[in-house]
Amino acid sequence: MQTRTGLNMEKVFLCTAFKLCDNNGYLTTQLANFFRCNNLELVRDPEEADTIVITTCGFDQEREDESAALVNHYHDKYEGSKEVIVSGCLTKINPDAFKPGLTLIGNKELNLFNDRFNARERIEQVPGSDLSNEYISDEYGFIDAYYIQICQGCVNNCSYCAIKKSKGYVDSKPVEEILLEVRRGIDLGFKRFMLLGDDCGSYGVDLGCDLAQLLNRLTAYDIRILINYIEPGKFLSVYPKIDSSALEMIDFMNIPVQAASPRIIGLMNRSYDPQRVMEAAWEIKERFPAVYLETHIIFGFPGETREEFRETLRLADCFDAVIYFRYTDRKGVRSTSLPGKVSEEELQQRIDEIVAHPRFTWKQQDAVPPLVLLGYGPETSELFNTLRLKEKIIASENGNHN
Repeated sequence: MQTRTGLNMEKVFLCTAFKLCDNNGYLTTQLANFFRCNNLELVRDPEEADTIVITTCGFDQEREDESAALVNHYHDKYEGSKEVIVSGCLTKINPDAFKPGLTLIGNKELNLFNDRFNARERIEQVPGSDLSNEYISDEYGFIDAYYIQICQGCVNNCSYCAIKKSKGYVDSKPVEEILLEVRRGIDLGFKRFMLLGDDCGSYGVDLGCDLAQLLNRLTAYDIRILINYIEPGKFLSVYPKIDSSALEMIDFMNIPVQAASPRIIGLMNRSYDPQRVMEAAWEIKERFPAVYLETHIIFGFPGETREEFRETLRLADCFDAVIYFRYTDRKGVRSTSLPGKVSEEELQQRIDEIVAHPRFTWKQQDAVPPLVLLGYGPETSELFNTLRLKEKIIASENGNHN
């Protein structure tokens, strides 16, 4: 890695390949705060920068392709003249997606930024809590909330998940540190707090505590709580242990059920009965009607029949938002080797059925739940992806990181 010393302040151009992920928005905001804390100048034009830093997403194949194309664009344009540093999930999910000569820093290697930039304020001590809409979409993130990353990684081993390759086993933040961050957010005037993790249900396994204990401690504060995400099996385990006073504080919770068929849940290597999750969601909505419950569905998983796909539409009966994501094979994950791949023709038929659902909408804003949505909107179309990538590269070069 290069370093720079002297009287001139190093200039950094920071952008993200994906603005529809809370974890990525937190990371990119954390990096922006880190650079400012260490007296580095953030510039909006890459031509003015000494160093370019890009955060990436590897959620699915489309997001991987988009991230890699954006990074490789900057590599080709500035090879030999500027260092390009790449962070985020894709650096570990598939480092071969990038051209040689880049500096790759994974989510659990952020300490490398300290040495690279001769940090006085270490990145481990710099939060990304007050998310910037430069790095997360206003239509996706909770910009009015104070984000607290309570854990990274998880204890699960889902057969389709590539994120595990980046985040690994759960690494939880101690309860007292979280409470300190809550008090800091309150002092800044925040009323809503997002508890953020790859799986908040895994929280505390490495510390000998759990999410219920954390939530019960939060009842000492006059705040509202949002939770993103909690794996359904862990949710069923901690839900009975959460005090009613803590449940009353929750405004939003994402419980990604992923499928309504127990057979498909088994192929995903997840361990819960989706019917029990739906019953618990119904109960929460009856007890606390104001809480907004969201879930995710992967459609087109290998072996999924059309009848099993249609079962997922029942989730709109107990969740305020059901968001569908198209399954994609990923390098190095077990589901890629499963038989029974769903054809493109059948996938399009299922997309048509989702769009034709009476509760379907393209955007959650101003729509009345329950809602049925396609994840990331119309970019399930390859043409839309191509056009959006071109616009993103141009916008990034103009300093508008959309």
